[in-house]
Amino acid sequence: MNSLKALKVFFVFVVLVLSLGVFTALAQDSVKLTVSFPGDPRSETVNALIEGFVAMKAEAGVTVEMVVNEPTEGYGDQLLLDFGAGVGPDVFSISAETIPEYVASDLILPLNDLVAEWDEWANFPQGMKDMPSMGGQVYAIMYNTDTRVLFYRSDVLEAAGVPTPFAPTSWEEIFAAAEMIKQNVPDVIPMEVESGTIWGEGTTMDGFFMLFRGAGGELLDPADGKWIVESPAILEAFTFYETMFGQDYSKAEPFMEPEPWVFWLQEGLANGDVGMAVVVNVVWGLYAPDGPWGIENRDEVLAWTPMPAREPGAGMNGLDFVSMGGGWGWAISKSSANQELAWEFVQYMTSAESITTYTAGVGGIPSRLDAAVDDPHVAEITEKVMPYQSFRPLSVDYSRVSEQIQIATEKIMLGEATAREAMVEFGQAVEEIVGADNVKRLPVD
Repeated sequence: MNSLKALKVFFVFVVLVLSLGVFTALAQDSVKLTVSFPGDPRSETVNALIEGFVAMKAEAGVTVEMVVNEPTEGYGDQLLLDFGAGVGPDVFSISAETIPEYVASDLILPLNDLVAEWDEWANFPQGMKDMPSMGGQVYAIMYNTDTRVLFYRSDVLEAAGVPTPFAPTSWEEIFAAAEMIKQNVPDVIPMEVESGTIWGEGTTMDGFFMLFRGAGGELLDPADGKWIVESPAILEAFTFYETMFGQDYSKAEPFMEPEPWVFWLQEGLANGDVGMAVVVNVVWGLYAPDGPWGIENRDEVLAWTPMPAREPGAGMNGLDFVSMGGGWGWAISKSSANQELAWEFVQYMTSAESITTYTAGVGGIPSRLDAAVDDPHVAEITEKVMPYQSFRPLSVDYSRVSEQIQIATEKIMLGEATAREAMVEFGQAVEEIVGADNVKRLPVD
């Protein structure tokens, strides 16, 4: 072989070796990440954020292949099925109240060590840190939340002789306004607080807890992990229902309809047939003139105010007002083979910029203090209501306890039990669910 030919052979060999090296490096720098979240109406915004993450990693020389699962129905069931089949995602969106189920099944990664070294963690208010935590461990980083307030028809209250803007500081003032509506605008149902079994978790979250927290109540004692099944706060919350229905400030029949929210909110509050309602704040957008429940002159006839505690200082932690929040966060699978990259993804999706983008595109309330808020309603809610925010207890038994709350309110609503009788029956039912050793009863006058 002459020297020229040998040189050519050597050159081809070098090129092949270098090429293989490049391809090997590329293969090493390419990684797959599976992500699950509930689809529409979030899909467009979340997918755009995911593309931003992929682009960011590409700039760093890493090719990320994203596998996205976004079912529009049955998200929670599908997620558990995927985990059960061994094909669960690396990262998944999770509603805070479902965290106990994933913890009990050992599916979700505790994040304490990660957030301890994350400078951005300080930008989340304490409530957003507490919501996805149980047993001293953080299990998700929240990216969105909501809250509840007292909406009212200013035109109805004015017709009834109630001064507006309405800013009650006690339940007594709410009932006084309801009485004036009842007497002076008899065609209008004075008020609505979600009740009964058909409204499901809405009854517990938007109804009972908005009263219970306003009476300073704690349902699951953090000190000993026992359920408090009788207490002054439970009795006071149930007594609110007893007064509301007993004084004809609300009506039972519509709560027994297959979709009670249609009567009360979609039509009643929208048309001025209901005077006041304790509702999740996101309905403000539904009532926009071009919204699905549109009120043409919404800003002239509909207003809101923070829900007061039973009386000033009577609320949870001595607060004057109360609210309840749910929310969604990003969590990491405990079995993920790419936990480091998954944590990078979670950090990206919960950055101030990403949460700002999500809030603008999907709605809700941002979970970070430094996220920008363009919507005046959201900005006002964040300022005036978020300081009073509280959350449901995280427990694998919560859903069954919640069902008993709904049953109790329905019995009061239908006149089948007094507030005190409903509390006793609630306590007995919860004791059967969790066991006698896991409940306690506080003295009630």
